[in-house]
Amino acid sequence: MSKKTETGSINDYARQFLKLENKTLPIKLHNALNSIFTKERDNSTEATKKFRRQVVTEVKTTHTNHYEILAGKSNAIYNALCLIAIVGVGPTKKIFQYRYLEPKTGRISSLLQQTQEQALIFFCLGIDTQNMAEITNCLESNNFDLFTERLPSPFGYHQNDKFNLAPMLVFYEAKIPWQHYVSRYQAAESSYAAKDMNGAILQLEALEQEALLPLPVVTSFKESIIAKQADAEEAASYLQSLLNYK
Repeated sequence: MSKKTETGSINDYARQFLKLENKTLPIKLHNALNSIFTKERDNSTEATKKFRRQVVTEVKTTHTNHYEILAGKSNAIYNALCLIAIVGVGPTKKIFQYRYLEPKTGRISSLLQQTQEQALIFFCLGIDTQNMAEITNCLESNNFDLFTERLPSPFGYHQNDKFNLAPMLVFYEAKIPWQHYVSRYQAAESSYAAKDMNGAILQLEALEQEALLPLPVVTSFKESIIAKQADAEEAASYLQSLLNYK
């Protein structure tokens, strides 16, 4: 008896979760998902094969073989994308393995440690620390099913979309000078600390114009400075009106 499967392929669901519509899934993400769910290697462990059988089934035909997603397991593709954005392919595969075979070993937290480059990327994109904490809690909970439920997106929510993964696409579209962006941001922080608000704003605006992608943390910092300037000017104006009244 054949198993019930979803109508879309792994790539179809990945494009849907990334809001790509009619665009092609980046080849690096295509390869990453294949590595996690379908690519057979001589050194593939039995544990890897077991968790894969919870997500996909191989359909053999006369001319070729292909994989289909088991019914109700499409969210595993979303979760794989989410984890790839956080820690990369290798740790993502291990997280799926541990969640299926050893859900409470305590190994999950260690696998969520980020490389320096990933930390820089997260900083620039305005990764929400509360979201990351929620992801960790989900992965360490016996009540969360990594194969059927969705992790929250690690990115700041956009238009109340708790599962927005689209920002991760920038990782695959161009080589981004993350370290340079962080240095420029820190220079603006120094100006702000020295009470040079106008200078800080100019530095942040220049960084926004130079950057190859939107940088939420930069925009947020700039807007907070502008708001504080407005508050200070309003307070000064009010104080002056009181002095004039006397």
